[in-house]
Amino acid sequence: MALAFVALPLSAGAITSSSFILDPSQNVTSIHLPMSSATFRLDGSVDPVVGSSTSSSFKNESGDAFSYYCGDGFIDPGESCDGADLNSATCTTQGFAGGGTLTCSSSCTYTTSACNSGGGGGGGGGGGGGSSAAVPDAPVVDTSIKTLGFTYSSSFLLFGTNSSTATSVKVNSSSEGVTYPTSTSWKKTVALSYKTNKLNLLASNSSGDSAATVYEIYRRLVGDLTQDNSVNDYDLSKLVKVWGGTDRSADFNVDGNVNDYDFSMMVARWGTSV
Repeated sequence: MALAFVALPLSAGAITSSSFILDPSQNVTSIHLPMSSATFRLDGSVDPVVGSSTSSSFKNESGDAFSYYCGDGFIDPGESCDGADLNSATCTTQGFAGGGTLTCSSSCTYTTSACNSGGGGGGGGGGGGGSSAAVPDAPVVDTSIKTLGFTYSSSFLLFGTNSSTATSVKVNSSSEGVTYPTSTSWKKTVALSYKTNKLNLLASNSSGDSAATVYEIYRRLVGDLTQDNSVNDYDLSKLVKVWGGTDRSADFNVDGNVNDYDFSMMVARWGTSV
């Protein structure tokens, strides 16, 4: 049985048959009327169709609530990747010195099962656990993110290298969630709040903690080019000036281009503030 879902804009005209009338021009906030037969089901709505069905050959969703979602083909805030778009990431940038093939999961996060750890060990960081071991050197943040400055994402992959004598790396005094692709590399996905996030990094072994490495990154509100923590006409004016270019401040979906995808993401948050 084929399924079709139609989401109608408020300006759409009425659809009629001998058995039903669907008129979005009515002065109502929501219309959702189904019509079924032995061969099809039609759902009409002036609001986005939530939880719509899928078949083996298609999925059709429309409406302002679907302005971005995992599986739409470009990277939205909170997504590390989407489909074939890996945001220029590789196994190497994820801490796997031996390379390999990085892929994107159905939940828009990186899948590293086909990455190679290279010559190093894995699992638990370096050796040197004896009581006579020196305190390890401070962890190092990878150069690709060291001077990033800001991001629009709510979650952020923090990664870098550590001394071979370190047995763990702590982020803001906790080693929970930190993984070690090799004996001298570490990574952790951290949740970011809006505005400046200050992250203190320590390497540890049985002799104690290293000196701290401080990493700061600013999380911007999507659409906020002026950094006044709101999305308004000032931001739109700046977006127009960099339209068609590669300005990172206006590239909300991080695909390397400032285009209609970024404009739609700004519109979806118009008037919001943090």
